[in-house]
Amino acid sequence: MAGVETTKAYTAIMVCPNQDRLAVISAALAKNSVGFQVASDGASALRMAKKTGPDFILACDDLGDTTGLKVIQSARRRFPLAMGAVFGPPIPQEERRRMLDTGADAYIDVDPARPDEAASGIARLVARKQIGIIGTTERILQIIETVDTIAPTKVTVLITGESGTGKELIARAIHERSNRRAGPFVAVNCAALPEGILESELFGHEKGAFTGAIAQRRGRFEVADGGTLLLDEVGEMPPGTQVKLLRVLEEEQFMRVGGSQDVKVDVRVLASTNRDLRQLVEEGSFRMDLFYRLNVISIHVPPLRERPNDIPAIFRAVMAEACVKNGLEFGDIDDDALAALSGYSWPGNVRELRNLAESLVVLAGGKRITTKNLPEHIAGTGDARDLPVRVTRPRGESERDLYLWRLAEISAGISDLTRLVMDVRDALGRSSVPLKQPVYVSGTAAPAGPDGDRIKPGASVREVERELIQKTLNAVAGNRKKAARMLGIGERTLYRRMKEYNLT
Repeated sequence: MAGVETTKAYTAIMVCPNQDRLAVISAALAKNSVGFQVASDGASALRMAKKTGPDFILACDDLGDTTGLKVIQSARRRFPLAMGAVFGPPIPQEERRRMLDTGADAYIDVDPARPDEAASGIARLVARKQIGIIGTTERILQIIETVDTIAPTKVTVLITGESGTGKELIARAIHERSNRRAGPFVAVNCAALPEGILESELFGHEKGAFTGAIAQRRGRFEVADGGTLLLDEVGEMPPGTQVKLLRVLEEEQFMRVGGSQDVKVDVRVLASTNRDLRQLVEEGSFRMDLFYRLNVISIHVPPLRERPNDIPAIFRAVMAEACVKNGLEFGDIDDDALAALSGYSWPGNVRELRNLAESLVVLAGGKRITTKNLPEHIAGTGDARDLPVRVTRPRGESERDLYLWRLAEISAGISDLTRLVMDVRDALGRSSVPLKQPVYVSGTAAPAGPDGDRIKPGASVREVERELIQKTLNAVAGNRKKAARMLGIGERTLYRRMKEYNLT
């Protein structure tokens, strides 16, 4: 990765019986100024971690009696603030992605003949630790890569995303990875101040410039000289202030309110917004030239609902921070509670998650959190959150159509698909009608029951769903990942349904 060397001293614990691989990773850590200890096995590594609180826990792919991934999974449960990585010989991308989806923060390639690859892998891990963005989904990894690439430059960056997604975290990460990190990081909310006050806030004012200006005052641009200025909610900036901002961006100088002399500054400007600036330009409320001047590099931060696989790691990390803040032991959270959290839509994004995590930690007194501790709107068994869109139709009718849609997807290979779906619709709505053909999934017929594929009149939606899930699992030999994909639901949601319906 590009970027700058970290000023923080990081530490790592690693475990690997293969001395050649251990030597390569040791050299890579030393090259990146990361101190390390070597554990004899996975259990020893976890005991060491409890005493030292390392930043990284590294395990090679094959530990004899267990795997590196299992050690990392266990470590992430107990020490969620530490990053965990598996290292070993190069592996296919599909296998690498599987590790990231099941608990590892990274997989580091180790080839004694090419030690620079391991050093680069450790450098990327250190950069991610310093940037502080938690997640392993592809979009998040792309954001981390972009942040590290652009941080050393002075290019203007526009950060977009819904409220609460962590836009300011991205801005601070850019600052911390830049050559300006020793300078100030200043943020101003453009939506919180009216036009006259915002202009004075940004550019300062001279004594006597207006009523109440009893002394000269430096604005945020002067305060941020030599550092970074974040213009938060820049889409709310009044038109008059937009003109003056454009001049600062182009000429790196401005006049204080009531002043007569230009003030030169060296400031890296970042902007963030939850609005669609292109639409605001079309509406005439945002200047086109300013939009293009701010949008040199664009980073869009996805909402939590689009990265459910990252929620367990984020929630555990926030829980751990809350425990430290409130002087409590970290009691962890069980899988069912995490599945419920991952299935929730998080309209308030990370801000909502952070508030919930801290309240749960405090109320639980550091004890293990279960679904009983979760708010009803998150832990509830209602399925409305699984519907793809909000609807005003009766809930049962909407759910029924959703299940029919899933059944149609599974049955895509059947030539008489239309008749099949209509049979199911009739069976759900009126009378008992056997399906005319068996349901095929990936070319395999799901076995019919002794009474055939029949849905009885008056059958509840839950009974229909249970039958559909069971037959899909049978057809794919119990492969949950394939079954979830065919049903059009997340793997965690499928797992939750299987437990609810006592399916195997």
